[in-house]
Amino acid sequence: MSKKLYYSTCAILTPNIGITIDDILSAKNEKDEIYWCFCHNALSACQGNLNGRPSVCDFCHSMYKRYAKKYGKGVHVIPIDRKDFVHKTHSWQFDNVEQIKSIVYRDVYIGYGILSLYLSYTRDLDIINMDGFKKYFTPIISEICDYVDYVYDFFNQIKPDEVISFNGRLFDNRLFYDVAKALGIKYTALEVMFGNGDRGKPLKKVRFIGGLPHSIKVVTQKINDLWTDSPLSDDEKKEIATSFYTKRREGKYDLDTVYISDQIQGVLPEGFDITQKNIAIFNSSEDEYSAVGGEWDDTIFKSQYEAIDYILQRSSPDIHYYLRIHPHLKGVKYKAHMELYSLSKYPNLTIIPPESEVSTYDLMDACEKVVTFGSTMGVESAFWGKTSVLLRRSMYENLDICYQALRKEDVMPLLEGKLEPKPQLGALKFAYYVLDREYGVEKSNIDIDIEEKTFLGRIFQFTPYFKIWGSQFLYQIAYFYHFMLMPRFYKGTMHFPE
Repeated sequence: MSKKLYYSTCAILTPNIGITIDDILSAKNEKDEIYWCFCHNALSACQGNLNGRPSVCDFCHSMYKRYAKKYGKGVHVIPIDRKDFVHKTHSWQFDNVEQIKSIVYRDVYIGYGILSLYLSYTRDLDIINMDGFKKYFTPIISEICDYVDYVYDFFNQIKPDEVISFNGRLFDNRLFYDVAKALGIKYTALEVMFGNGDRGKPLKKVRFIGGLPHSIKVVTQKINDLWTDSPLSDDEKKEIATSFYTKRREGKYDLDTVYISDQIQGVLPEGFDITQKNIAIFNSSEDEYSAVGGEWDDTIFKSQYEAIDYILQRSSPDIHYYLRIHPHLKGVKYKAHMELYSLSKYPNLTIIPPESEVSTYDLMDACEKVVTFGSTMGVESAFWGKTSVLLRRSMYENLDICYQALRKEDVMPLLEGKLEPKPQLGALKFAYYVLDREYGVEKSNIDIDIEEKTFLGRIFQFTPYFKIWGSQFLYQIAYFYHFMLMPRFYKGTMHFPE
């Protein structure tokens, strides 16, 4: 028996709260001593209530009471309220992203936590409304500092053997990960496989022991363990993994957005010359991992723009580069995307905008090598027998899939030299991990699936645990009242800087 401390934020976030409840039930089955802590006005705003609306907090608190009554028997249920914090005055000055990242208090990376939330909703890596950002996050930073002091004291009092939370990346719960790490307490992040991308597929709980779900080390270990420990034969695993790549290429992949629906098979960039050396560069969204921190900041280039500019400045004019800007960046007007078009000044570069009908896969086939910054195209290219070069950190970097440049001096030799494609095994391991819903995931104690329905232009989520007096219909009425009706009269204490 061990002492486990769970922390959850908003009671109406899916699948966050469902996964947390499910794991608490697993711990109860193992006869562990359980502390379930949750936000009860601990912070002025959170992921589920960005504008700090009182009616949303009230609804959240009422749902926690229902969860505690239904699932909390034998559990130490502890609401955390900032009125129990000891307030100290803190002063933080920041005017850009790097200064925000430097906001650290008692080993808690507050800056990364607030950036993670902000970028998740805006993708604005430049923070064009810095005044609004400061107005919104400055009081939250102060609250988090007080919260950190409280959690240190609380952990020293409870002395948990393990701290568990969902995801752990955003500011409203990252401090539990960072404090546990600072005190040498085992930490586990809960997630779903593959998050809300599981369209039409059952959600499955997965745990990341010793780090966040974005830990390259932890994910690499899980990928290798799954391939080794799976009871399926190598041929069966290969067949499943291959389906990942064939479905993506055919635009039939059902676990993520299909990005090639507007592309036309067989279409290459105008003037494409098959007689010369061509290299495809597939960029990715700059914001995706920019606020995770740690190993993800250990890169040889500060941005993809800098990397591509470095290549073009030094490359032989005999090599032609094709920069395929990711379709996900369509309509995004922020600097990290728009500055890429200024690279058109180089005569040996062709830029393919995100809305272009040029086929991503035909371009991959026609080029000698592929350059990526951690996107799926890096591993897909390797699967299809292309030499794949990685210029940034990636979840698959340690699977022997790509040639990775560890220093700037490595870049041009990798691009200009003759390299054989990597073995296919690493790409097969990666795809098998992505598709697995049986061996690397955990069986659920409750139904954690989510059904979404649209009514009056708003999305309503239905889950078996969203109930009031046993009725999902009554829950939806209460949700409408607290989330949509009451905020018309009570705007909230915060204003998220969109």
